[in-house]
Order: sequence, then structure tokens, then C-alpha cells
Amino acid sequence: METNQAKKLKRAQRRVGQIKKFYKHLRIFIVVNILLLVFKFKAYEFFTEKGISDEGFLNWFEWNIIGTPVIWGIGLGCHAIYVFILKSKPLKELRPQFLKDWEERQIEKIMREDKNSND
Repeated sequence: METNQAKKLKRAQRRVGQIKKFYKHLRIFIVVNILLLVFKFKAYEFFTEKGISDEGFLNWFEWNIIGTPVIWGIGLGCHAIYVFILKSKPLKELRPQFLKDWEERQIEKIMREDKNSND
């Protein structure tokens, strides 16, 4: 059986690991989005210089370049909430109480049914 101190140490190590993963995610997000912005301006220039003036294509291109950081940013925000607000608790602990109660009732029900069928 683990001592209380060992459990605290494991929890702290797990939390630090989660924080490190978040900051790695943030660094990648920043670098990729800077590259996307540079690409956007260079590619937009390239397309207009080559005579591509199809507004539909240019709008599609722009929305794809803008959509990536927005959608990824939402994911990064969820990651931040999980790490800093929910304190990286295991997902099992984050389940609502009514689901835990329901599971317990179902287990008891199935065990009673098994007991009755075996008699």
C-alpha cells in the first residue's frame, strides 16, 4: 500500500507533467500560427500576382487560414481549463455525481438479477 506522501508525490508529478504538456501545446500553437500568417500573406501575394482573382477561391483560402487558429484556439482553451481550473483531475473524477449514482444502481441491479437467476 502506498503511503500518503508517495500518493502526494505521484499527484504532484502528474500535475507538473500536465502543465508541461500544456505549455508545449501553447508553443506549438504559437509557432504554427505565426507560420500560417506568414504563409497567408506570401501565398495571397503569389495568387494575386499570378492573376488569380476568383473571389470565391480567395475567400475560401482566407477562411481556412483564419479558421485553423480559431478552432485550434478553442481546443487550447479547453486544454487550459482542464490543466489550470480543473487541476488535471482524472476524467473519472470529473463525472457528475448523478452518473456515478446511476452506475452504482445498475451494478446493484445486475448483481441482484444474477443472484436471483443462480438460486
